[in-house]
Amino acid sequence: MLGNHIINEAFWLRAIACLAVVATHSVDTTLLNYQHSASQVEEYGLIFVRFMGYFGTPTFIFISILLLANAYPKGVPTDFLAKRVKYILLPFVFMAFVFAIVENNSINSFINGLIYNIFLGGYTGYFIIIIFQFYILYMWLYKHLMKWSPKVVLSVSFIINISYLAFFNFTEPINIPLGEYIWMRGYWLPFLGWIFYFALGFYCGRYFDQLKLKLRKFPVLICSLPVFSLLLVVVMVRGDMITAVSSKRIDIILYTVSVIFLIVLLASYTRKVPGFILTISKHSFHIYLVHKIFLHYLQRIEGLHPWLYFIFAMVYAVLASILISKWVSKVRVSKFLVGRVLPVPKN
Repeated sequence: MLGNHIINEAFWLRAIACLAVVATHSVDTTLLNYQHSASQVEEYGLIFVRFMGYFGTPTFIFISILLLANAYPKGVPTDFLAKRVKYILLPFVFMAFVFAIVENNSINSFINGLIYNIFLGGYTGYFIIIIFQFYILYMWLYKHLMKWSPKVVLSVSFIINISYLAFFNFTEPINIPLGEYIWMRGYWLPFLGWIFYFALGFYCGRYFDQLKLKLRKFPVLICSLPVFSLLLVVVMVRGDMITAVSSKRIDIILYTVSVIFLIVLLASYTRKVPGFILTISKHSFHIYLVHKIFLHYLQRIEGLHPWLYFIFAMVYAVLASILISKWVSKVRVSKFLVGRVLPVPKN
C-alpha cells in the first residue's frame, strides 16, 4: 500500500507469490517438453517444486484483501468498483481474448475458447473473477466484520472453506451438464473456495502491526510450520488421498497460511525492500496475466538439463513479461488492456 502507512511486507508477499505462480507453470512447461527424457528423480523433484509454489494464487487473494482492509477500514470510496472494472476487469477480458487467439486455430474454437476464458475461468486470469467477488463482499460486510469476533469469523470461514474444497477433493463428478468441468476446474471460481483467505486478509490488514508482534513472539514455530505443512501435502500426494493437482486442495490452506506468516515475519526484519523485489511487485499483475503466453511458445532446448531448463523458463517468463509490460505501458490505453503498473516506493 502507498499512502500514510506503507506495508513493506506486502511487496515481499506479492513478489514471492508472483514468482511462485510462474514457477508452477514453468514446471508444467518443463515436464511437457522433457516428458520422455527426464529421469524419475528429476520428474518427482520438479513436481515437488510445483506443489511448493501452490501458495501463490491464494496469497494474491490474501494480499488483495489485506491491503483493502488496511487502506479502507471505514468503507471504500464511491469510485472504488468503477476503477477496478477499468483497470482489472477490462484487462481480464482483453487477455481472455489474447489467450483464445494463442490457444486456438479456428474461428469456432476461438469463440468457444473466448467464452470459456471469460465466463468459466479458462485461463490464468481466473483469479480476477474471485477477487471481484471479494470486492463486493467487502463492500457488503466490512461493517459487520469490524463488529464480529475475529476468532469466530476465522473459525467459521475456515470450516466453510475446508468443507467446500473437501467436497470436490473427495467426491466424483455428478452426472450433470458440465459436471466433469465443475469438478476439474469450475469449483475454483465461487468465493467459498477462498473465503478463509478473505477473512484472514481482512483481520491481518486491520491489525497488521499486532500481527507482526505476534509472529515475532514465536519465530521457531513460524519457521517450522511451512516445513511440516509441506510434508503433510507430500504425504497426501504420495498416498493418493487427494488427486487434485492445484492450489485448491484442503492441505494447501495450512501450507499457504504458514508461508504467508513466514514471509511477513522475515520481511518485518528488513529495513529496506530490495530493488528486484520492488520491480517484480510493481509488474506482478502483468507477469501473472501474460507469463504463460511466453511459456506456451517455449520449445525444448536440446542438451539442456531439465532443471536448468526450468530455471531458464522461469527467468525468461518473468523478464519477458516485465519487458512487454514496459513496452506496452507507453501506449495510453494499455492500462485498460493489461492493467496499470502497481505503485511502489522509490529507493
